[in-house]
Amino acid sequence: MPNELRVFFDAYRDSFPEGAAAIAAFYAEPCMTARAGVVRVHATRADLTALFAGVDRQYRARGYVRAEYEIVDHRVLGANAALATVRWAYKSVTGETIWETTFSYNLYRRDGAWKILVQTMHDD
Repeated sequence: MPNELRVFFDAYRDSFPEGAAAIAAFYAEPCMTARAGVVRVHATRADLTALFAGVDRQYRARGYVRAEYEIVDHRVLGANAALATVRWAYKSVTGETIWETTFSYNLYRRDGAWKILVQTMHDD
């Protein structure tokens, strides 16, 4: 399972330079995100794309160009479900870590592919 999660999060990380629609493709429809005290239910891919367009603008305004991550914890929740806690380090063009954030992801495998059902930011 850890290798499957690493493959999933590598692809997820690599989707960010491709834009909001590419990021949104990693999420189930519907899904839920919780960050900065706001819980949102996203019924459609369009909802997610709009969310990540705003996130992308905010990240880039802070100097983000790429990210690195570490899976700090994971749990297998049966044949098609997992929970992963991931610590992200957001990097500048020089490779400096600008900020770090931890998220938990409730993942579900549907039609052979992992999708994020719930994303929860660990608000600091």
